[in-house]
Amino acid sequence: MEQASKQEQSQQLREQITDASALVLLDYSGMTVAEVTDLRNKFREAGCSYKVYKNSTIRFAVKDTPHEPLTGLLKGMTGLAFNLDDPGAPARIARDVAKEVEALGIKGGIMEGNLLDEAGVKQLADMPGPRELKSMFLRLLNTPATNMVRVLNAVPQSLLFLLNAKQEKDEKGGDAAA
Repeated sequence: MEQASKQEQSQQLREQITDASALVLLDYSGMTVAEVTDLRNKFREAGCSYKVYKNSTIRFAVKDTPHEPLTGLLKGMTGLAFNLDDPGAPARIARDVAKEVEALGIKGGIMEGNLLDEAGVKQLADMPGPRELKSMFLRLLNTPATNMVRVLNAVPQSLLFLLNAKQEKDEKGGDAAA
């Protein structure tokens, strides 16, 4: 019965992480209950999935998947975090919490089949999220239109400045003649 339960849990985890492009593994040993609770809450607020699994469960879940290189990192206590919409979100939270809580260790992770060490996870954390990327893209799309409006507006604006200058000159010249 216990073996069937483990296999079912591994299968459920496999289904959850199949569409995840990045996974982050954490070592939470030495953290207090309050610190772990705070970590879980931060992951939840960011829309990330975070759970502590037995290493064997993760090992079976990633077997024959692009995430399989993770098996080398499965030692000791392991927490697994991922986000289907923003692959960098769990890495950002892990990096930020690790700055505050010395006991939290970043074991590593995987991004689209490429194994990441702690430094790689921190680089993943520095990548812009989907919202930032969309904003950058929209700015790029908007720039040519803004420049075109400026160019098209320059000619009438220059003509207006010329006419105003002529009017001021005529008004000054008219006062001197009177």
